[in-house]
Amino acid sequence: MEELVIENPRIRPVGDLLSENFFVPRYQRGYRWGKQEITELLDDILEYYNATQNRENKVSKFYCLQPVVVKAKEWNSENSQKINGWELIDGQQRLTTILLILNYLEDVRKLLNNKLDIYSIDFETRENCNPFFQNKTYKDSVDETNVDFYHISLAYKHINTWFEQNNQKVEILNTLLKAEYNVSIIWYEAVDNIKENDDSSIELFTRLNDGKIPLTDAELIKALLLQADLYPTNEERFVKQRLFEIATEWDNIEATLQDEKFWLFLNDTDYNPSSKIEYIFKLLSEKWNEFEKQHLIQYELKDEKPKHFEFLIFDKYLINKRAEFLNKNEEGKDILEPVNEIWKEIKEMFSTFYEWYNDHNLFHYIGFLLANEKNKDRLIRELIELKLTKTDFENNIKKRISNSVKINKKDKETGIIKQLNQIAYGEDNPEIIKVLLLFNIDALIKNRKENARFPFHLYKKEKITSIEHIHPQNPPSIDAEEDRAKIWLSQHKTSLSLIRELAGDNKDKIGSVLLQIEGLLNNYDKETFKNLFSEILNLYSEISDFKETELHTLYNLALVDKDTNSQLNNSFFDIKRDILKESKFGKYVPICTHRAFSKYYSNSPREMIFWNTDDRQVYFKAIESVYLSFVTLTETENGN
Repeated sequence: MEELVIENPRIRPVGDLLSENFFVPRYQRGYRWGKQEITELLDDILEYYNATQNRENKVSKFYCLQPVVVKAKEWNSENSQKINGWELIDGQQRLTTILLILNYLEDVRKLLNNKLDIYSIDFETRENCNPFFQNKTYKDSVDETNVDFYHISLAYKHINTWFEQNNQKVEILNTLLKAEYNVSIIWYEAVDNIKENDDSSIELFTRLNDGKIPLTDAELIKALLLQADLYPTNEERFVKQRLFEIATEWDNIEATLQDEKFWLFLNDTDYNPSSKIEYIFKLLSEKWNEFEKQHLIQYELKDEKPKHFEFLIFDKYLINKRAEFLNKNEEGKDILEPVNEIWKEIKEMFSTFYEWYNDHNLFHYIGFLLANEKNKDRLIRELIELKLTKTDFENNIKKRISNSVKINKKDKETGIIKQLNQIAYGEDNPEIIKVLLLFNIDALIKNRKENARFPFHLYKKEKITSIEHIHPQNPPSIDAEEDRAKIWLSQHKTSLSLIRELAGDNKDKIGSVLLQIEGLLNNYDKETFKNLFSEILNLYSEISDFKETELHTLYNLALVDKDTNSQLNNSFFDIKRDILKESKFGKYVPICTHRAFSKYYSNSPREMIFWNTDDRQVYFKAIESVYLSFVTLTETENGN
């Protein structure tokens, strides 16, 4: 079955819809708007009307409602007459409410001889729908014939109440129906190559309400921003050229933001709008709305933002910009100044992101902060608002990193804040991950020769937040699945054979273990494997003289992704090194993890089989040096 798609939007005034017929299909829920929605709509229309009265042409030529999505359709009325019109896939609440308002204003329409015929709405699931609207029985009483008629009747009462409190009938009617300075909608037409396809309409309706099609705020904003027919005809050539330039710049910004490396530098994987430029609108809309002050759009903070919040903010902000522009007493004004000013704000925010991404130090420092910050939008707004030189800006970022990474967790027994060498796997995993991430990032900042960059996109996609024990731990639960167990036994059979030559008094023990491994490979038994697994790891710790007190500390921990962590499977040091060296799982291995297993930090590595005391000490000192280089920034500033 071919998929139903929606075409690019266009603006249609309500007055342009009066001869149309609409059909509400069975798959939609019925009419449900109540007092709040109706009051807000009428308040907004009245506010727009008042804004148009101060001075002609000072505001946008239309007040724009949220989108309506339709599909051409032919159906039979209740008296079997064929009707040509539109299947109303999305927007029935708005169009039904406008219909009720126009019906309420019928006396004014007659008085002004103003377009007496208005559009019809036919509900597929309701008999007597046409008589209900034609006879207007809801004007006199609440019709309880069915739930739709009941809610429509209540809506009409709310409309009546509003007009009793606001004696603005003529003003509202004119604003709804005038050729200019009117109420308009963004009109989408759904099309396919199949004559009648209810399934595709249902699918589109479902996708619209699940947010799965690109009916995005970004597209709606683009429709308003690039609306060429708002301007005088004599300016047409200039206007179209400039709007074409903006459209081209828009596409370039969108293409850059679509780059996964760029996008996941700024965002997490769970935020993935189809139009990435919408991210900039999300940040700007909060700024323009003055956050909780709700300068342009008001809503209950405990509730979700209104649908198409960014679009609604943009529309009102653009109206205000146009009002400011037309109040200027300047000759030779650029008619596109309001659009240019808004577009400049958009470009400036994007340019800031681009600068951060392409600067070696800022990319890593800001990337670290964003990787660890839950409220990324707030952090980015704070950084953008900083008016500092590049040097001071970078120092500010470093101090933020210092506050982020500094350990403030207290020991449960002593109540004293833990030192770096005291944070432990299991108890302090978030702190460990943060310190190790900074350790890796600092190594790449300093690695200027290769100009290597930390792949934040892989860090987030592959979840490189698993903590790997360099020297293996002996875990309380063991994966004893036969195939994996036999791979583990085979690997450690080879490794133990090499270790045997260095084992001294433990040679005989190793010989016994090798015989048991051989037996299990030939005749596998799950419980025997579990016992032998623990015996082998205990023997390995004994031979390598490993201190148990360091097992779960930063002396013995490194970062890997979740899948690699699973594959390393508590293996010996040399086996893990070979697995990581081969990179056979196709995952990114952080630079400092590679370095640890290659004994990069060790002064004079004697062998490559064990993670010995000297290896652990110098590794920890390297981590500590990076940690202190940041933490001391704020400690010095605070006089500690």
